[in-house]
Amino acid sequence: MTHTRPHGYIRDAYIEDTDAEIVPPPGHPWERPLFLLCVLVSLLLAAVLLRLLWTMSGTSPWIPILAVSVPLGCWWARGLRYARERAESVRISPTQFPEAYRLVMTLSAETGLTRAPEAYVRIGTPSASLDAAAHGLRRYLILPGAMFDEEGRLRDPDALAFLVAHQIGHIAAGHTGYWQRLATLGAELVPGLGAALARVREYTADDHALAQAPEGAHAVRLFAGGAELYTRVNLGEMAARATGERGVSLSLYHLLSRRPSNVRRMAALRDRGRRGRVFL
Repeated sequence: MTHTRPHGYIRDAYIEDTDAEIVPPPGHPWERPLFLLCVLVSLLLAAVLLRLLWTMSGTSPWIPILAVSVPLGCWWARGLRYARERAESVRISPTQFPEAYRLVMTLSAETGLTRAPEAYVRIGTPSASLDAAAHGLRRYLILPGAMFDEEGRLRDPDALAFLVAHQIGHIAAGHTGYWQRLATLGAELVPGLGAALARVREYTADDHALAQAPEGAHAVRLFAGGAELYTRVNLGEMAARATGERGVSLSLYHLLSRRPSNVRRMAALRDRGRRGRVFL
């Protein structure tokens, strides 16, 4: 069994000790309370909406139609998104972007996923952001072309390992599941509530990534400096600003953003004694 960690990341994902116990890192302490609150708010909003429809239209057949339209709309939206990647993007395989393929297979096996997610490279995307999504029983990752050089090799294997592990962390934690998404959909109508849950889940996924690919934690600099300039970003200097900068507009921005700000995310990765800040 070959155990070469990045750079290169060539460990064979299919040769694993199946008896080894895989213990995922714990989620952010705010994740479960916020998830339950979002589910409760979604149920209350759905009950209020159905009650209003019943009051206005009585036994109108539109009530059951509207009741199933939201779940069906959510299902079809996810299906069309998945279809777009299947139709337009390059699916990685042992012969297409093989380094990235081995990386996804290895990290999926280490996480304990029974089935590795599909992975697609979206050519021409200038951003270095990866994404994880799902439709039905299929889970998939989207890797931007910015993470590869002109010959298709990984620009920074350690960084990509961290980013892929982050997205696989989302999958392992159930964040991409249809029912979780549907159960919290109503919370998106409450300013700041759905965004808070999204931020917490980013911290949880970062914990997964740090447990699997700590050598690539510098990948968070990509979100500040981009694929070309991230090496010039001083992670420590940015992380220090997380506690030093204050302001009403800045606090409001943090509350409404669906992702932890770059400075807060870097601070959480540098100081493991404190979990990522969700609110103020």
